Formats: sequence, C-alpha cells, structure tokens
Amino acid sequence: MKSRKKVPTVPRFPRITEADAARWYEGGHFSFDWTSWHFPNWIELLKKYRTRKARVLEIGSWEGRSAIFFLNYLPRCSVVCIDTFKGGLEHRESRGSSRFLRNVETRFDANIEQFGGRVEKIKARSADALAKLGVERRQFDLAYIDGSHLAADVYSDAVLTWPLIVRGGLMIFDDYLWDGSPSPLEMPKRGIDAFLRTVAGNYRTALKEYQVAIVKC
Repeated sequence: MKSRKKVPTVPRFPRITEADAARWYEGGHFSFDWTSWHFPNWIELLKKYRTRKARVLEIGSWEGRSAIFFLNYLPRCSVVCIDTFKGGLEHRESRGSSRFLRNVETRFDANIEQFGGRVEKIKARSADALAKLGVERRQFDLAYIDGSHLAADVYSDAVLTWPLIVRGGLMIFDDYLWDGSPSPLEMPKRGIDAFLRTVAGNYRTALKEYQVAIVKC
C-alpha cells in the first residue's frame, strides 16, 4: 500500500481588527501618529502575505510605527528599515526641532527592540542604501515608500526600489495627496506620478487615495 503524502500545514492567523492593531503600540515611545488611519487599507492590501515569510522594505521609518504594523500583522515577515533619522526638510526647519530630532532614532530602537533579528536597520540616505541593496541583488515582496516629501527624492526612491520588487510584489506610497508645501516640487505627488508614467503597463493599481499602492506585473 502506498503511503499518503503529507499535505503541508498552512498556518492560520486570527483576523485582525483596527482595535487589535491599536494595542500593538501600547507602552511604546511615539510623538505622532501618522499611521493608524491607514490600517483599514493595509489590513486589506496585505492579507495575502499573512502566512508568508514576506520580505518587507521600508523607506522612512521615523519612530517605527509602520514597521510595527508590518511585524505584527505579518507574523512571519522580516523588515529592512532605511532612514537617516534626521527628519525631512519640514522637520529641520521647524522651531526647536534639533533637540526633538536627536531622539527619533532612540525611540525607533526602543520600539523595535522586541522584534530582534526580524528587523534590519540601515541608517543611510535612501539612494545610497537602495543602490547597495541592488548590488547585493536583494529581493522584496513589499515596499513602503515614506521617506522624503521632495518629488525628486520620491521618484528616485521608487526607481531604485522597483528592480528590488519581485513580480506580483506590492509597492505602497505614502502622502500622495499631502499638501504641506506651496511648491509642487516639494510634495510627493509629482514624483509618484512621474514614476507611474515610467513603469506604465508594468503594474496594476491596487489603491489610489491618500496613499497609492501598485502591484508589479
């Protein structure tokens, strides 16, 4: 009699609500919350990755809020976090910002410590870090682009990230509708639009609201 092949067991993870996600931040060290209002979209966009060992790339980590979401909602994922921890132009120009910015990286480290080796922190300019990842032939299933607000920087981050994303992988852009500057060149939208024209025909749109999400074809 032939022995039956064992069918691999697919891990099941409980359904997550916004209230569940909010509890992940209890006891953390945070100054702002620019993240939680995106939870409903992220829960839907990322649900296919819940059982996978997803490789996540994050550009712009700040105090770790988005990384904490990925690490909890995707229990088997690992995250590469790229940030200079110096803040953007709008942070550096605000009054009293220098003292505040000195502690951003400390808060990130404290908030992320519990996840140990699942997090790789790269303290560098995104252009330098992404180029190095490309040379190393690293690959990712998901990228979250939330670094500089300058259109040229966003475009550069997207162009350098695109080759690192596997086919079928997801790219999420934050701040598509952010209007915190009088100049279009100092807002992400123009950079995102320019990138989308560059890769036209090679992606499908999964979300286009305040954030933009595309799937690589």
